[in-house]
Amino acid sequence: MSSKIIEVTDLKKRFDDNTVLKNISFDVEKGDVVSVIGSSGSGKSTLLRCLIDLEKSDGGTISIEGKKLIDNGRYAPPKSVRSIISKMGMVFQHFNLFPHLSVKDNLLLAPKQRKLKSEPELEEEARQILEKVGLLEKIEAMPSQLSGGEKQRVAIARALMMHPDIILFDEPTSALDPELTGEVLNVIEALAKEKMTMIIVTHEMGFAKHVSSKVLFMDDGIILEEGSPKEIFESPKEKRTSEFLSSIIR
Repeated sequence: MSSKIIEVTDLKKRFDDNTVLKNISFDVEKGDVVSVIGSSGSGKSTLLRCLIDLEKSDGGTISIEGKKLIDNGRYAPPKSVRSIISKMGMVFQHFNLFPHLSVKDNLLLAPKQRKLKSEPELEEEARQILEKVGLLEKIEAMPSQLSGGEKQRVAIARALMMHPDIILFDEPTSALDPELTGEVLNVIEALAKEKMTMIIVTHEMGFAKHVSSKVLFMDDGIILEEGSPKEIFESPKEKRTSEFLSSIIR
């Protein structure tokens, strides 16, 4: 049985006349931490959104845990699509917490709707996950009472409540003040140590080098280069990769 948990072949995405993903192909092994790096506008966030069906692809194949979300441009039936993407969680740049709900209720909303467990069981699980991300004392707080770093840790906890096999992170620290970035990266690093499969779009190069098992460098809608962190950061093959890294690593 293949250990590939995500397989992408010739993925394409256009917005009007602008082709933002050009025949993207890569795969992810179970337990991999894949960092996606590159300049703004290179297609990184669109790639994540296509993987979890927040954007419809215009061609190619995406397989998640052996099941085809899209096969040579043809999508699976809606019920199958919902089942396939239910195995993934996503953490967004701007948290996307419900401002009118407490931290606890943000965590409980989706699993209660899915009837995953009884409400007392879900509440206990929420407490355990909040303790894991260092925020148990904030369980009754409202999002407006939290710092940006705390909001992002709640967003990660909310994703974990659905027991995903894969978590996608779309620039999870770019909206944070620098002093709050570390607390979020520490939570992601802890998940990496637990062998959670993750794809992380990030501008944190030091973190990507430290935590990743594989790095994808995207440029102008293609994966220009991929390899281990050592290969990408210390011995890039492509001139454009070297230019990008030298422009942001001082």
